[in-house]
Amino acid sequence: MNKEIDWQICQGLPTRIYRNLGNGLMSLTQQIDKRWLLVGHTSNVALEYPKFYVSEAGRQRVIREGRKNVHAWAVGRLAITERIDRSDLKQIYYCPYTQPYFTWLGGNEPVNEAELLIVIDNRVFCTSNYRQPQLALF
Repeated sequence: MNKEIDWQICQGLPTRIYRNLGNGLMSLTQQIDKRWLLVGHTSNVALEYPKFYVSEAGRQRVIREGRKNVHAWAVGRLAITERIDRSDLKQIYYCPYTQPYFTWLGGNEPVNEAELLIVIDNRVFCTSNYRQPQLALF
């Protein structure tokens, strides 16, 4: 069962995104009253300032049991964007069997956060030039 997303209501709220192993789409949950509730499923979405998380206990369970489970996700703010500059986007990748973190496709360097995460036709891309904002002292 696919749940339709009300994009206008959900925009700007903290959103967790992960690949749904049952339907192959991305599942979106939003934090409401300290609980993460399912908003819907999609193959195209944008998150601003995502941070990437991997539960090491969940990853070890996948390796030990050989069965997949949801143990890796990104959290950011749901964005509605009309135009996207794709020149700075690189595909991001995660495989529990080879590394305990997200990385650029074909790379080995950990990716912990980005300025923008875009899912296009169920493939995940992020901006590659993100730099952590520095605190300016005056």
